[in-house]
Amino acid sequence: MKLNIRSIFLSAIAAIAVVAVISTATPVALAQSAAMPAKPAEVVYNVEQVVADGEKSKETDADLHVMGTSLEIIPDKQKYKTLGKNFAFADIKAVDYSYTKKPMLSIGGAVALLVSVLIGIPLLFVKKKNHWVTIRTENDFAVLKLGRSNFRQILAEFETHGVKVNHIEEEKKKK
Repeated sequence: MKLNIRSIFLSAIAAIAVVAVISTATPVALAQSAAMPAKPAEVVYNVEQVVADGEKSKETDADLHVMGTSLEIIPDKQKYKTLGKNFAFADIKAVDYSYTKKPMLSIGGAVALLVSVLIGIPLLFVKKKNHWVTIRTENDFAVLKLGRSNFRQILAEFETHGVKVNHIEEEKKKK
């Protein structure tokens, strides 16, 4: 039987493929791969950052980037890009969460009034919740307005990175 270089090469490739499949499928290899933590992915949330604009403060659209050991707030508008913040989770001293209730009528008075007349008076008493987070370190802070659809995920991000979130609730009125 003659052995040519091509058949030797093909046999070697087949042997390497078999060894690769067996080594990755063994319980030891599976246990080793499970023990290695996966590199944390960057998660991006849409928020609004409260920024100083002269003597006033404004809410501007921003992205909250959550990485393995830090988070970064990047405003969308070029005008406010320099006001972005970067915090390491280890440096965060406190995270305070609160929400405010705002009557729908104050959001768009004429529109809400028109809709309430067409649909019914109960719409006048509907309130919209705004979710707020204040992030504080030793020397810096940031105030964020969270969305209704992502505030729970953002609060969970802080908790999973070892930062306790303080829930501040509105005091009940005494009767």
